[in-house]
Amino acid sequence: MSATKLLVLGIVHLSGGAHGYQVRSELQSWGAESWAKIKPGSIYHALKKAAADGLLTEHAEPGNSGPERVLYRATARGRDEMVELVRDGLRRTHDADMLNAAIAMLPMLTRTDAIAHINERVARLEAELVGQAKGWENPNPHIPEHVRDQAELWAGHARTELDWAKSLSKRLSEGAYTMADDPGSWRTVHDPLKMRF
Repeated sequence: MSATKLLVLGIVHLSGGAHGYQVRSELQSWGAESWAKIKPGSIYHALKKAAADGLLTEHAEPGNSGPERVLYRATARGRDEMVELVRDGLRRTHDADMLNAAIAMLPMLTRTDAIAHINERVARLEAELVGQAKGWENPNPHIPEHVRDQAELWAGHARTELDWAKSLSKRLSEGAYTMADDPGSWRTVHDPLKMRF
């Protein structure tokens, strides 16, 4: 739910206000159903829940030729929550959906903030790998071999992710992407959904 919540808040915020179908259409165009496992129904549920929690406002508008539509806009609390979810997704390990959602909304952070949270992810992954290596110095003889193979698979994923995170931190330090505090960022683009990440 956190990945869906983050992406829904982000799209509503970037658009300056959106209807549910617009949020759904934008996320579908990004392919979010595959990399964040977002289902159409969860988008509408996340919108309603965010509005109930005071993260979005709801404004009824007349429909073109049918019932009223609801326009959602992000509140200040919603923007703060979205930024915190991006930070959390960057530093939290073992949650690929949340990491993917955080990367999709990475430009919502300032460059310094993004680098700090990615570097926190690096430190956590390094600590986890060291801990695992120490655990295997004197392995429990009762652990089945296939479980040991599973642990090695995780370690391989963690090493790959560690290399990726270090590379992203370096690229951001060198000026990659337009971040929240850069000229031409989402804060200054007239039609944010037309901006290219």
